[in-house]
Parts: sequence; C-alpha cells; structure tokens
Amino acid sequence: MTADRRELRRHTPVARVLLRAADLLHRSTTRVQEAAADLDHILAGQPITLVPALDRAFRDAGLHHDLGLAFLDLRAPDLERIERLGAATSGALGVASLVRDGRAREAAVVRLAHRVDRLGTAFLINRLNDYVGPVGGLAWTGLQPRLTARHAALVVRCLPLIDRMSEWVRAGVDQRRALQQVVRSPAARPALWDSLRDRDLALMRAAARVLVSLHRGQPEIRDVLAAALGRRDQQLRIWAAQLAFDPAVTPSSVLQELAPKLSADRNPAVRVAGARGFAARDDRDALVRATFDPHGLVRHHARILLAGKFGAIDYRGRALAVLAEPDAARTALVGALANLSEFGRRPDIPLVAAFVADARPSVAREAQRTLELLERLP
Repeated sequence: MTADRRELRRHTPVARVLLRAADLLHRSTTRVQEAAADLDHILAGQPITLVPALDRAFRDAGLHHDLGLAFLDLRAPDLERIERLGAATSGALGVASLVRDGRAREAAVVRLAHRVDRLGTAFLINRLNDYVGPVGGLAWTGLQPRLTARHAALVVRCLPLIDRMSEWVRAGVDQRRALQQVVRSPAARPALWDSLRDRDLALMRAAARVLVSLHRGQPEIRDVLAAALGRRDQQLRIWAAQLAFDPAVTPSSVLQELAPKLSADRNPAVRVAGARGFAARDDRDALVRATFDPHGLVRHHARILLAGKFGAIDYRGRALAVLAEPDAARTALVGALANLSEFGRRPDIPLVAAFVADARPSVAREAQRTLELLERLP
C-alpha cells in the first residue's frame, strides 16, 4: 500500500475509532476522558452498520499494522478505571465489547445493559454473535428489557443489525424474531416512518422493507415508494420502481400517481415503471413522450404499451418534426435522433448530419450513431 493510500485509510470512520480507542489506556485522565467523548461523537455521526464493521476491524491484524497500532489490550479492570474517571460513555463501552479479551467483553456487555441508548443497544445486538456463549447470553439479557413498546423506536434505529442477524451463525433465531416483533409492532410505526427520512441509507432501506410488508396493497405504500424514489441510491430507486408495478404490492391508483416521478428519474429502469404508470392511467400523451426517451429500453416498453392501449404512431414523422423545431430541448433531440436510428430512411441523412456538430455532446453522439446506421441502409 502506498503512503498516500495509507494516509487516506487513516481518515476512515473505522480507522478514526481504532486510533482514538488506543487512548482509553492512556495514563492521563484527561486523555482518557477526551478519547471517550470523541468515540461517542464519531460513532453518533455514522451509520449503525459501522458497529459490525468495527467488530471485524478490531481483529484485523493488517489494518492495525497499517495504522501503526497493536491490538487494544483492554481488560476488565481498565473498564472500572474508565468508569471512575466519568468517561464510561456508550462509545467507550461499545469499543470495549469488541476487544479480544473475553472478560473485558463480558464486563463491557454488563455495563452496556444499563446504557439504554442507540449505541448501547447496537453494541449489545452485535454481541449476540459473540463466539463465547456466556457473553452472547449476557447481551441478550441486557436487551430483553428493551423489547417493549416504550423502547420500540430505539430498536428500530438498530434495524440494519437485526436484518444482518440472519447471516450470523451464533445469534439465535428466536432472538431475531423477538426483535423483529418489536419492530413490526404498532408502537414502532412512527419510528419506521421517521426512518424513511434518515441519512443512514441502510436504516432507510430496512425500514422501507418493513413498511412495505406491513402495507402491501394499501395506499400507504405510496409514501414508502416516494421516499425511496427521492434518494440518490440507484439500487434503492430501482427496488421502488419494481414494487411500483407489482400489483400485489402497489394499488393501480398509487402507480398512476407515482408515474410522473418515476418517468423523471435518471435511471431508465425506473422510467420504464413510469411508462407503465402512464399506461395504467390511460395517459396517451405521456406514453408518446416516453417513446422518445433517450434510452432504448424505455422506448421499447413505451411503444409496446402505447400500441396495446392506443395503437402505434408515425415515429419517423414525429422525430423529423422535433428535429425541425429550432428550440427543441436536448433530451427531445436525442430521443428524436434515436427514433430515426430505428425508423429513419436514407433521405433523412442530411437532417441528421446537421446535428453531428451540435455543441451538446449527447446530441452530437446520438446524431453520429444514427448517421452511421442510416448510411448502411440500401
């Protein structure tokens, strides 16, 4: 690894935690207190999935070597000292629950049981997969008082970890089910809806999946899908689009309502769902516009839907009309040129050639592609 890459690696959230955790063993009271406060601050600003990532990192010899660290030799008596200094925050105790020494992990879990907050709950859930059975048992004991309506929102905040329990070999199936029951309870609904707006994308995804399962076929599905479609994550938007035209999940009225949002998405797979929505609400004009989408996948599906509902149109004539418009938008020009690549004739070559030198790169590229195809025609 180069020096530059090694320096960049030191600034990742995992590295920042490892580097700061080393000061939990410092002789200076002030350094220990500052380290504990910093750990809380770092962890509070990160997705909850950082917890299992840290669990792996604290056993990663290569990472420790790159950071110039030894494994954190934190022992149970050290936790008592940290607490006496008033620095036993959930972050410091959570870090202690990840170290190699089993007694230290046990001592940390016992103390985390009294930390009824997001970090404390997350580190306890993570320890359900501990390779020492009694430590996992203590973690479950610490979690059980939280399996109530009063703490449902807290459990929801750790939903991505609950989902990951299906991949853990040591966490019990009954434990996961008990946590899931809390998440699916009426008391958890407000927290689930709030999570759709959370910056933690993993939490948002997990909450959206739960809400979809709770509201299949109901109008509430609209708000779940709209929230997913409003995020930058491409896979999340594609997931929402697929559900949007699944009649077992999304009522037709909701698909119709979401059609404009779907059709405006930058991903063509999502725009296909928009075309389906326009077809469902018998919007011929919107379907025609979709047949001039810059992407072939959208055009293909839109043409099928248009033909099935209203009959085909003169794609070539419409494309030529668009190219003749002096103020046509970039996307309209690209769609028109693309249609001529499929329906054009040799007499269209001069008009298409005029756009090869267009100042807009996407228009010029599509014109060049279309021109090459038209020149092959007999």
